[in-house]
Amino acid sequence: MAAQVLAAPAAIGALLAGGIYAGRIFVGDEPFALVAAPKAGGEFEDVEWGVYSEIVQGALSNDDGFANTTAMVTAGSQLARDVRALQLGGHADWYLPSRLEALAMFVRLQELPTGDFARDWYWTSTQVAGDAGYAWLQGFLSGHQYHGGKDWSCRARAVRRVPIRSFDHSVIAEAA
Repeated sequence: MAAQVLAAPAAIGALLAGGIYAGRIFVGDEPFALVAAPKAGGEFEDVEWGVYSEIVQGALSNDDGFANTTAMVTAGSQLARDVRALQLGGHADWYLPSRLEALAMFVRLQELPTGDFARDWYWTSTQVAGDAGYAWLQGFLSGHQYHGGKDWSCRARAVRRVPIRSFDHSVIAEAA
């Protein structure tokens, strides 16, 4: 992942690190800025998740889309390979969002013009546990998530995450 550490911008939807700031997320205890790729170049239409008949080990995380996408690439997903091959805004660490990352994008960006999401279903990198034929989709009309057949043709939007500095509340406590 990116070695640069940024301060998060004040506004959701602001341009940041090659894309659109979709808010703060945590992977473990580490805070990251979730950055959605711009629609031009970062969105795929009518694509299948792929790897239809097997459970992809390592692609079950609800919050780590980077790890899921890496596992998808290893298993042979063309969608995952295409997303990981993106070079946008000088960055090459794009991946498919996990269920929670996709939900964060819906909640924070779906009504903003900078997000530019179609009112349609978008793939996440999270497959359905225990069912080799399905992965999770994020609806950008209603906000619902649904398990879709990996052979369905849907949309996908790449994301990346950038480490951010957390606000240090201890500084205020020490000053008081």
